[in-house]
Amino acid sequence: MNAKSLLTLLVIVCATAYAGEQAVLTVWTPPPLAKVLRDAVPPPEGPQPLLIQGARNETASAQAAVRPAADIEAAGVSITDLKHRETGAVIPAGAVTLQWERYIAIDRNSEGLPEDELVAKAPNSIPDPFWEGASIPLKAGESQAVWLEAHIPEDAAPGDYEGVLAVTAGDISAQLPVILHVWNFAMPSERHLSVVNWWRFPGLGFEDKIPAYSDEYYRFLGECCTFLAAHRQTDIQSSLSELVQEVKQADGAVGYDTSRFERYAATAFEHGIRQIHLHAVGQLVGPHVSPEGRAEAVPAAMNRLPALEAVIQKNGWQDRVAVNIADEPFISHEQSYAAVVDQVHKMAPSVKVIEAVEAEYFGELDIYVPKLSHLNLWYPRFQEVQREGKELWFYTCCHPVGRYPNRFLDQSLLKARALHWINYLYDLDGYLHWGLNHFYGDEPYTQEAISQRLPLGDRAIVYPGENGFLGSLRLSTMRDGLQDFEYLWVLEDGLRQLKERVGEDAFWLDPRQRPLELCRRVVQSFYDHTRDPDVLMKARRAIAEEIEALQSAPLLVVQTSPPENTFVPAGPRNIGVRGLVAPGASVTVNGSAVAVRESGYFCMTHFMPGDKPVIAVTVEESGEQRSAARSFILERE
Repeated sequence: MNAKSLLTLLVIVCATAYAGEQAVLTVWTPPPLAKVLRDAVPPPEGPQPLLIQGARNETASAQAAVRPAADIEAAGVSITDLKHRETGAVIPAGAVTLQWERYIAIDRNSEGLPEDELVAKAPNSIPDPFWEGASIPLKAGESQAVWLEAHIPEDAAPGDYEGVLAVTAGDISAQLPVILHVWNFAMPSERHLSVVNWWRFPGLGFEDKIPAYSDEYYRFLGECCTFLAAHRQTDIQSSLSELVQEVKQADGAVGYDTSRFERYAATAFEHGIRQIHLHAVGQLVGPHVSPEGRAEAVPAAMNRLPALEAVIQKNGWQDRVAVNIADEPFISHEQSYAAVVDQVHKMAPSVKVIEAVEAEYFGELDIYVPKLSHLNLWYPRFQEVQREGKELWFYTCCHPVGRYPNRFLDQSLLKARALHWINYLYDLDGYLHWGLNHFYGDEPYTQEAISQRLPLGDRAIVYPGENGFLGSLRLSTMRDGLQDFEYLWVLEDGLRQLKERVGEDAFWLDPRQRPLELCRRVVQSFYDHTRDPDVLMKARRAIAEEIEALQSAPLLVVQTSPPENTFVPAGPRNIGVRGLVAPGASVTVNGSAVAVRESGYFCMTHFMPGDKPVIAVTVEESGEQRSAARSFILERE
């Protein structure tokens, strides 16, 4: 029996068990990006195989759900080795992390969110933290989710790998077929987007156990940085005054001890962190949002900057350290803030100045970080910032609310993932959030701990375990969104390399146009985005398929003027069609042959009729064909 027949038999067996054991234990695959609530029910048609898709060197996520008919004291979950359907190559079971999801009880919802944007209306329970134990109790009639993360080896062969997920409780077992599809490209190890969630380190659960700046402290720092880097966070933050200390010298003068900073930075950089933010060298004084408000340097902090600069120069850490002046300056602070920025650059030329800003003009600020909603309203000005060569990030916190994407506990996972599609859409350099683990009180797994006075989950997205940080649905989903960003980057980079290889006849090729066309299927602006997880997953699959297509014959790259999905009013609807194929290949556009140059370049003018909004391009080379279609909007709804 071949592997495909075996999988079909397994699906039949599982479906039979599913129907026959409905009163005992059922396991199924929930919809993509679902938060599985306690009242979720299995689909009536029975379980479908659990599909995971990812590139080499990627951590690919999926989710399963289980529902018992009777209380179960301890349920475990396991997975078999995953075997390549054609070659028999194995990705071992140990490459897949299985984590039960823990639920947070809520008695309120986040203020400012429309009811139709909520995943659950209070009172309810919503999954977020990962359960630390290998087994978990199950309650009769309540659904429980488990999160899977497949860490795909860098040398994994492309194709489908098959295995079985099993949930067991004593002699009761329910199984689910698993298919891992590995794309034929690699997730870049280099991060092309900067990300920071400000932390409280070592944080709740560890501050009383680990002496500050001890050997154990730095060991734990390295472990936590490794954890964050695995979730594609690139930056961390700390306190300038804590890491660069004043010391009285023998002559009474003030000197500065940088040994803490050096060890802290060296540890972070060794464990995957790219940049450290140090708070803070200034302050806002006067009424915060009135014309009398102003920004001022804090002399005790500013005086530390020359010592910090010397450490950076000694260690070659240029462009790896940033400071902030005073969080969220407003219009009234702009001129005084700009003056403090100039002071920082004069005293420490290698140090960047980064700030979450509430206005637009702050002098030679290196990294502008407006709130997502402000970026939406003020984007023309921030385009100037980009043209000036400064970094442009965005941040979310307890705002924005409404229908904007954010990462609140009672919002869909799609919203958290869409944040980083926005990064790509607008060519933004980074993302910032203030709340990695800023718990209120001493009990982290509660609504108040992660939300006190703020929208649900705003305070924390990482939880304390027995020996280190525990992840969450929202953290893993944001990592998945960062990997989506890298898919778009890989496609862009492949098109850029093709343009360079072809040379002059590829003058027209914009490497960002096609990735942007695919990106806009998910996010259309800072505010507008799909609410359908299938749309996001299909767009991601389309990106992966187009990356693969660049590496295989027959080559076909198509670019239209205007881009796909443009509204084209009544005539003449003149669409420019350009493309690249391998030299010697033949091309048709909507069935009509088009001349191809020796370089593989072809072009034509297509006058689009009012009843045919699709341009279909087909290439044939050595008996093989490939097609691409571009659709347009001829009438608005």
